Amino acid sequence: MFCGIGGFHAALSQLGHECVFACDIDESAANVYETNFGIRPSRDIRECTNLPDFEILCAGFPCQPFSKSGSQEGFGDETRGTLFHEIMRIVRESDPSILFLENVPNLERHDEGNTYRVIRGAIEEAGYRFWSEVLSPHKFGTPQIRKRLFMVGIRDDLCCEEEFSFPKESNERTDVRDILDPRDVVGDQYDLTPRQIEVIDTWGQFIKALPANSRPPSPTWSQEFGRRYPLEEIHPISTQKVRVKDLKSVLHEEGQPVPESRFRKDAVSLFPPYIQSSKTQLPDWKKNFIKKNREFWEEISHHLEPGWLEKVRGFKHTYQKFEWQVGDSVRDIWSHMIQLRPSGIRVKKSDYIPALVAIAQVPIVGWQKRRMTPKECARAQDFDVDGLKGTTFHLDTSDSSAYKQLGNAVNVKVTGLIMEEIEQYLQGDTQ
Repeated sequence: MFCGIGGFHAALSQLGHECVFACDIDESAANVYETNFGIRPSRDIRECTNLPDFEILCAGFPCQPFSKSGSQEGFGDETRGTLFHEIMRIVRESDPSILFLENVPNLERHDEGNTYRVIRGAIEEAGYRFWSEVLSPHKFGTPQIRKRLFMVGIRDDLCCEEEFSFPKESNERTDVRDILDPRDVVGDQYDLTPRQIEVIDTWGQFIKALPANSRPPSPTWSQEFGRRYPLEEIHPISTQKVRVKDLKSVLHEEGQPVPESRFRKDAVSLFPPYIQSSKTQLPDWKKNFIKKNREFWEEISHHLEPGWLEKVRGFKHTYQKFEWQVGDSVRDIWSHMIQLRPSGIRVKKSDYIPALVAIAQVPIVGWQKRRMTPKECARAQDFDVDGLKGTTFHLDTSDSSAYKQLGNAVNVKVTGLIMEEIEQYLQGDTQ
């Protein structure tokens, strides 16, 4: 169910299991699945009936809000209207031996744990023992941090007295270079734009200029460098309670340009975006971040070249935030992995990449000044795009679709390791 491009299929087929049915509403993902496995996925899980016999149900299901209304039908009623309910409908109709599910780690905490409680309760009520564990490929030798909640349900009549155990982490050394292609075989379409290079270069000047014993706040908000607007009286600035005259006075005292316009929006626009959008008084955590960044600027501003701050203020707001997550490693921004995120520019060590996501946040190989290719991202998900295990896995011909599909996929190696543990458990080998 929700097969995507086939992470579960790739993992289980390597262990000798045969897939008899697949389903996904995303047509481009279904095309990739059919290309690789010869099965055309059905589109809508709600229309999946009269399925062939099967023993294992796999699903990386969407986590939609669970209804709390109605309790007449127990857990079955609580899941009604969600796609998880459709999984349980199929379970009740087909009575498979094994349920193998995957979702984001936050599922355990969602709605104060209610969502996880409902899922576990529904599975146990259907006649299965239930286990779950958060695992990530970077703990098993693949250079990607991708923490995911894996859930295993085994039908009661197949269970032994012992508990099921998830695979033990190997904690092998990982390095992004292990999954990269040589620079000379990567097309120039993955090169950074001149503007992106300028932005990263500018932040590179910042990190190099800092004294050896100085670390920037995490995150670094350059919008607060040199600012002095009060953090109490004038917030929220977007409401009529704060006069435009007072906002202009604050801007004047800060040395900021003061608009001649009488319109509130023109004065508000000269404050950082997170101040503009605030609808309430600033929370303490935000005030603390602001204070730390202002104090940091006062300490280190004289180390930077004149005009550096003015240049950064010319960047779009996303590029005015910075996260240095490599500690005391080499202070050369181009020596590390970089990500251009909605929350800012993030720099990380080359041990592993952050979790691939289904939006345009493709990791950047700093020392090559380019984005990772879809093929390299597929290796981070352990798809056999090089044919090392016999059959080459083919990605979507559209890079943007391939990135999205890989960001939605389950990791093949971790999935396979869990399935091996399930097999051993069913064989009575729980050591």
